[in-house]
Amino acid sequence: MTQRNPHAERPLSFEGRGQPGRGLRDDAPPRQTDAGRQIRVLVADPTDLARQGLRGLLAVREDLDVVASCRTIDDAVSECAKQSPDVALIGYGFSEPQRLEAVRQIVRSRASMPVLVVTDRPDLDVFLACVRAGARGYLGADVHAWGLIDAVLTLAFGGCAVEPVILRDLFAYLAGVAAAMGHTRASGRDSALAKLSPREREVLRLMAQGKGNKEIASLLGISAGTTKTHLRHIFKKLRVSDRTGAVLAALEIDPVKLLPAA
Repeated sequence: MTQRNPHAERPLSFEGRGQPGRGLRDDAPPRQTDAGRQIRVLVADPTDLARQGLRGLLAVREDLDVVASCRTIDDAVSECAKQSPDVALIGYGFSEPQRLEAVRQIVRSRASMPVLVVTDRPDLDVFLACVRAGARGYLGADVHAWGLIDAVLTLAFGGCAVEPVILRDLFAYLAGVAAAMGHTRASGRDSALAKLSPREREVLRLMAQGKGNKEIASLLGISAGTTKTHLRHIFKKLRVSDRTGAVLAALEIDPVKLLPAA
């Protein structure tokens, strides 16, 4: 389970349509919405205390209107269809599977509905599952009042909001994925280069040095037609469409090591 430091973390929100997203200090209130605009919010949680607490937090803003307060997932889905809120807030009183199912059903019924999930145990795997289900916000239950309000406003304007510890874990995860992809790509290039014949390696080495077809043919003592044939074979084996792609593929790894002279 992800370790948390609630004193050092604050929710991060990302810019949407016209409303800047930002991270907030505990004492910094969110910016104002457009004059006269009401943000309609649906709140869902199985416990009365949690629903009342969420309603109370949101009530400090006159431009936030809680249009529905739901005890069950079915009620939340039904009220989303009836009330068309700007944001659906799924409380931490539900279990993780229930929260995930709530996101799926709400998004299935109203694809454009921004859903904000509040959890008592932020977890990267659960976050990714919520994102796949269609959630646009994911916060820990210890979020400060202003942080929650800012997240609701951000989602209402088309942005997203993410728990900071999850964002850090996500960057670490993506760094691992990028490293694995780079290794796989390099291994694929290595394998493709190994399929080149000694003559094709010579042609590719000279091409990487900036030599043109005529010069390559002269240096290797072959005809221009044979040089073009070698190039076609190189392009096919490296899965590229032109000289630039072939050279980049060769230079992506060590050409001195992988393209030795025949």
